[in-house]
Amino acid sequence: MASMIKYAPVVELLSHYGIQKATMSDLAETVGVTRQTLYNRFKTKQHVRDWALLEYMSEVNDTAIAVLENAAPDATLEVVLEAFERWGGDHVQMVRNSPHGMDILEGGLQLIASNAKTPIDRFEQRLEKFIESRQLSPTPVETTMVLVFAAKGVFVSCTDAKDYRKKMGAVINTLLGVMQSA
Repeated sequence: MASMIKYAPVVELLSHYGIQKATMSDLAETVGVTRQTLYNRFKTKQHVRDWALLEYMSEVNDTAIAVLENAAPDATLEVVLEAFERWGGDHVQMVRNSPHGMDILEGGLQLIASNAKTPIDRFEQRLEKFIESRQLSPTPVETTMVLVFAAKGVFVSCTDAKDYRKKMGAVINTLLGVMQSA
């Protein structure tokens, strides 16, 4: 059932109208099912939102992981930057420019805080393996942690994808570029 319901229109609707204003009827119409179908599957609007956000985060992480997994053998820092652009930069616009984009971000953070395993864990694990396999750092676990924390800070401070790329590029070059030249 959930596979026939697409999460992206739900996230889009909620980013524009918010969870409070959007109704189950609005959500059902957006995804092309009946309101009763949503109630049967999810029970509440909050559960629809949580499901959509987890699906959204899964796709975001899968896209970033694909960048790392499909990198040329000699590619390093630019691949890390591209992975972070898919992970964060592609989504700055929606969060910053939608009336309820920050609510989407906050909802995602709440889901991450309340779940033992999240889609972000997969990205962090794959990034750590990439850093280790390319010998970009003598401490891949710590380096990954610093990059992920920095990416979150960069995300909330940026106005658009270009700004995110510039700031995240500086973080990556400072952290990994220094380690490569050492």
